[in-house]
Amino acid sequence: MFTLFDRPARLRSRYSRRSLLTVGGVSLLGWSLPQLLRRLNATEPTPRQRPGFGSAKSVLLVYLQGSPSHIDLWDPKPQAPADIRGEFKPIRTRTPGLHVGEVLPQLAQQSDHYTIVRSIGVDPQGLRNHGAAIYMLMTGHNPANFTPTGLAVAPSREDLPSLGANIARYHAAERGAFSNVAIGAPVMEGRIVGVGQSAGLHGAAYDPYTLYDDATQPLTPSGFTLPADMTLERITARLDLREVVGARYQQIEESNTTFDGFYDQALSLLQNRRALSAFRLQDESVKTRERYGMTRFGQSLLLARRLIEADTRFVQVTWPGRSDEEPVPGPDGSWDTHRNNFPMLRDHRCPVLDQSLSALLEDLAQRGLLESTLVVAIGEFGRSPRIGTQTTNNVGPGGRDHWPECYSFLIAGGGISGGRSYGRSDHHGAWPADDPLHPYDLLATLYHAIGIDPATEYFDNLNRPRRLVESGNPVTGLF
Repeated sequence: MFTLFDRPARLRSRYSRRSLLTVGGVSLLGWSLPQLLRRLNATEPTPRQRPGFGSAKSVLLVYLQGSPSHIDLWDPKPQAPADIRGEFKPIRTRTPGLHVGEVLPQLAQQSDHYTIVRSIGVDPQGLRNHGAAIYMLMTGHNPANFTPTGLAVAPSREDLPSLGANIARYHAAERGAFSNVAIGAPVMEGRIVGVGQSAGLHGAAYDPYTLYDDATQPLTPSGFTLPADMTLERITARLDLREVVGARYQQIEESNTTFDGFYDQALSLLQNRRALSAFRLQDESVKTRERYGMTRFGQSLLLARRLIEADTRFVQVTWPGRSDEEPVPGPDGSWDTHRNNFPMLRDHRCPVLDQSLSALLEDLAQRGLLESTLVVAIGEFGRSPRIGTQTTNNVGPGGRDHWPECYSFLIAGGGISGGRSYGRSDHHGAWPADDPLHPYDLLATLYHAIGIDPATEYFDNLNRPRRLVESGNPVTGLF
């Protein structure tokens, strides 16, 4: 595979030959391996003892489908050659020494609320494409579990569960609230819808509640409307009767158990209208709606804030443009800028992102919700440092190709310290230089923050133990 820059060893493996030799030589100190492990375990803090565990009540994942250029938004390189630094200049934020691209002036004024992580990356196995990267980001597992080629395939019950599904299973919301909601738009690559979104092996009861309607229009959540001749009292009576009848039968099919889960959730939501009323964006003032922006993405973020306010545990807002779609003018196009990167970002993508995401952070902070809500804005990878140079995909004039080896994301709230950057990329934005993170580390951090041990195991359909995250550790330095 053609590459522009040397690969640092840290992306190939987490363990060096020196560290392995060090472990292998512990017998020279008079310790056996079991003695060493006991000694290490005696001093190793439990997940609950580490900084940030359980600091968040909710997680809001803002998925920038198609992946924006990290160099042009979050990690400007003004000293790099022109064919790397690009057309945009860095601007100051409210945080001394922290700069972002000139296309994010409103977010620059909210920098005290967030941290920019500039050293996440992975040396991809197989294709450097959207499907494999999305699956890795959404499930915390090697894309070989998804497909050997890395190309997107239709979701199935054989899939490993998504982040939202695991949160719904291991830290469900209180009765009468949603545990896992996906809004904005579906995750799409080619004709495949829902990559890395389902509960997979966990079963349909943990799938997200989805509403992908255009939030600039009145929303009607499906599945929660009673027939004209039905009341909540009659439904509750039927549920009580069914429980009495069901108690006489000990063998209940799994499908019925799943149905019971749906039935109970729907009933609890009907009984507590607060969660369903979150979809009534028309109850917001015109000023608030316009602050978020009257775009599909902006109103979806406003809906996300309302869902968080109604005690939803996990919300994913997906950018409307398909991951591998040809970028087009307008507010809803993809971030996949293989060509015309700079006019697309300057005139179409970044004005929407800047207005809406800054409004979300400001609104959450003013309402006292940011302290308990962990917000992450991220794409599935970054874009190539050198402009117009093809790595593995078709790149046109002024475009940037896929670049999973190093990119950036914004993280805020939920116990995360704001007003800083974490990690550093090299002088071209091509590789992590300090504090490298893997996407698995990010997912481990999200589980940790919401109070779930990322080492939690479940069994797949072959009765093999699986961890929530294949490997990686919570990044406690972010808290």
